[in-house]
Amino acid sequence: MVRGKRKKPTTIPNQVPTGQTRVVNIGPLLLELRDALRRAERCRIALFRMGYSRKRWLEIVNEVNPELRFVLKSQMLDPIVTYLKSVGKPVNRSRLSRELYAQAAGPMQRIRQSITVNLRSGNLMLYPGNRVGLPGWKTTKE
Repeated sequence: MVRGKRKKPTTIPNQVPTGQTRVVNIGPLLLELRDALRRAERCRIALFRMGYSRKRWLEIVNEVNPELRFVLKSQMLDPIVTYLKSVGKPVNRSRLSRELYAQAAGPMQRIRQSITVNLRSGNLMLYPGNRVGLPGWKTTKE
């Protein structure tokens, strides 16, 4: 078997050949992406609070930049916060998930996961008696 000369791999001119350097350069890019996603989420929430329907703010986003539609999908946090504000006090965790399920906010598993994720991130707060509420609420001793 005759072997010829091996071809050199083609590289992009600005591409860094070593993996170590590539990892170092990706850090600031990931931080920038995280910040952009947070800004987009704040805009989505602001539009929701202004009373724009989901359909309307998706149209707005599509007009601004169609590629951002994936970022601005409706979140499970919106119906949770809406329900908690309507009740006005911390609610038992299982009751909250049952009520949201009855309102067709989503599948039970997704509702429970969303409550857990938002408790961990600080968007919601766990109160005594396994009750869930908004972080700004103060509890009184019963």
